[in-house]
This record gives sequence, C-alpha cells and structure tokens, in this order.
Amino acid sequence: MIERIAIILLFNLLFYLKTLGYKYCSDDCPASKRPHSKPKWKHWLFVLESRERHGLQVDHALTILLHAITCVLLYVAFGANDISFIAALLFTVNPATNQGSVWIAGRPYVWPALGMLMVMAFPYTVVLGFALATHYTTGIFAPAILALLPGKFWLIFFMPMFWGLQLPRFWNSVKNKAKLEMFDEDKKIHPKKLILATKTFGFYISLALIPFKNTFYHSFLQSLAGSMRHKGYTLCRFFWIGVIAIISIVAYWVLVPWNLVSFGLLWWCVGIGMFLNFVRIHQEIAERYMYLPTVGLMYVLASAIIGNPYLIGGFLAMYATKMWFYMDAYQDDYYLVEHSCMNSPNSWYAWHLRAMKRWDVNARQEAIHMWVMAKLISPKEFKLLMNISSALRLSGNESEGLKFLAEAEKYIPPGQEKMAGEIIENAKNKKLTLLI
Repeated sequence: MIERIAIILLFNLLFYLKTLGYKYCSDDCPASKRPHSKPKWKHWLFVLESRERHGLQVDHALTILLHAITCVLLYVAFGANDISFIAALLFTVNPATNQGSVWIAGRPYVWPALGMLMVMAFPYTVVLGFALATHYTTGIFAPAILALLPGKFWLIFFMPMFWGLQLPRFWNSVKNKAKLEMFDEDKKIHPKKLILATKTFGFYISLALIPFKNTFYHSFLQSLAGSMRHKGYTLCRFFWIGVIAIISIVAYWVLVPWNLVSFGLLWWCVGIGMFLNFVRIHQEIAERYMYLPTVGLMYVLASAIIGNPYLIGGFLAMYATKMWFYMDAYQDDYYLVEHSCMNSPNSWYAWHLRAMKRWDVNARQEAIHMWVMAKLISPKEFKLLMNISSALRLSGNESEGLKFLAEAEKYIPPGQEKMAGEIIENAKNKKLTLLI
C-alpha cells in the first residue's frame, strides 16, 4: 500500500512538474492583484481556498499537491486494491481533470472531491470532509453520494447539519447569479429540457472517457438560452449517447447487486447532475464541472479494464499524451485564449476573448476582425454586436458603428432587457463600453 501511494505521488510530481513554470491565467489574474490579507494565517487560508495568490511557484505547487492528495485518497477510499490503484492513475492524467489539476482558480472544484474522498477513506473525518465539500456551491449536494456507500450508512445523519448551515448561502449565491446571468429560457422548466439534460450528460460522459476535445471554451451548446437556443433541443449524437448511458447505468443498478461499481456510477451521476443545463445558472459546458464526478467514473472504467493490461496501457497512454500537450494552454492568459480558438474554432466566445486581448494592447483593427469572426459563428449575439459597434465608433467610424448598434437592439437577450436597455441607452449617449 505504501509503495503504491508513493508511486501515485511521484507520478503526479513528475507529470505536473512543468506547471511550476506557468504564469497566471483567466481568473488567476485578478486574484493575483489582490493585496494579501492579514494576519498571515488568514492569507494562507484564502490561498488554499483560491481567493488570493501567494506567488506563481507556490500557487502551482499547491495545485499539484492537492491533486496528488485527491488521487491518493481515491486509491485508499475505494479499497486500496488493484482496481483503485489503476483508477487513481487514470484520474491523475485524465484530461477531464485539467481545470483542477493545472488551473489554480479551479481549486473550488478540487476541495469537494478531496473532502468526499477523505470521509470515504477515513469516516471519522466526516465533519472536516463534509465541511470542505459543502463550503463550495459545486459540492453542496456531494454528501448525498455517501448515503449509499456500503457499510457507511450512518454518514447520512451528518448531512442535515451541513445542509442547514450551507444551503442558505448556496441559495443566495444562486439568486445573485440568476439576476445577472439567467435568460428567460433558463428559468423555464418544460419536457424538452429532458432532451437538453440527456445530451449534456452524453457529452460529459463521452469527454470523461475519451478526450476528443479539451478546451477552456466549448462550442457545444454555446448561447444555449440566447441566440442559439434552438440548437439545444436537437437530437444530436450526444443525445443518443446520453440515452444509451442512462439506460445502461439504470440497468446495472437494477440487475447487479449493489457494489463499488454501482457506487462509482452513482458518484458520477450525482456529481454531474447539477450541471446538466436542466436549470442553468452556470456556463453551458465547462470541464471544471467534471473534476468531482470523474472520480467515480474512473473507478468504473478501472473495474472494466482491470483484466486487460493492453487496455490499461492504452487508456493511460491516451490520457497522459493528451493531458501532457494540452496543459501547456495554461502557460499564461494569452496562450489559454489562443488554445481555445485553436481547439474549439467554432466557439464565438473564444474569438470574443481573443478580440478583447488584442483591444487591450491597442491592436484595434485586429480586435474588430476577431469580433467579426465571432459574429460569423453567432450572428445574433448581442454582446458581439455591441462590441463591434463600440469598437468602430471609438476608431472613428461613427456611421458604421451606429448600424451595428441598431442591429444589437434587435437581439436583446430575453430576460436581460433591463440591463441591455441601459447599455444601449448609454451607447446612444456616447458612453461607450466593451462587454466581456
């Protein structure tokens, strides 16, 4: 057991060592500019929590360490046997974990997984483990997974205490986010949302098992409740994958006596359940949502391939190769956006951010060209039309800019009329701004 723990730790260290030379990117950047809290213990607490940054190498080292501990706990929690060892190695390098294993700001998605595995491995740490899991909105429902952990049913009695403490804060966070980001379609619950949830489930389970496309901004289901909402309800291949996956999981639960594979499937389903776009208060598709759920799925995969060394080697090689080259996207904020455009060229939001980067360095014509590229992908995107309008007017092309302003006014997102109306009114009064 000790030797295998050492192997997992060494594997993590050697594999992610190069990230110590990476800079900050995306949400890391504003956090790195915040002053350090006092006293020091509070600063370090916020560093661990990812609210503050201490320094590039320290922050990246902590990310490596926390991911490594999570992998070790996966091995111990699921039995410290051959299957859980392979599962831990698969989880270590699975590209689906990249926003927790490499990205510093992804730490709020790591802590719930670490807390849950801690409780599973060492049940008497239930108070600390559930506190870590439920402190973050992404882990608020995670303790429900352990309700069906064989032999540990008593853990369920601790859940009401933590939900009583954390649910009010969770609902406040949801309400605040809903006011700013929800469209009318997000607030509606109707039967067609089952199509949406099923295809989202199919997309995530496919990506967790076979890393066909890793990127920070996916084009799949983009503008789901806005200009591209009609595409959300098409019966694409991921819908049928989702149908097959759901039927297979339910059949396994019904036909096979409850075991750790059943539990691993439950872990995946509960973990990914709140991100299936049935009620959307989050980004349509984001790989960080997969960190916690993939723990259970890797145990299921390891159980399926444990008797075949060729399959074990094949999956490890596939995951490690993809992850090794993809993690370089996190070198800095510039490369993250460039990789997003390269890996997901149909993502209008990736092109939009690329335009913002060019605008910030006064490359105005390049920025306008990139916003136009984004517009070609999503012609009715309010944000893009407003930015093209403002960019043209700030560059001296007032008449053309006003045409785009008039077009933007036609495509105000449903549910965002008040906010969009204020932006348009300011633009008409020459109070120009760019929308991120």
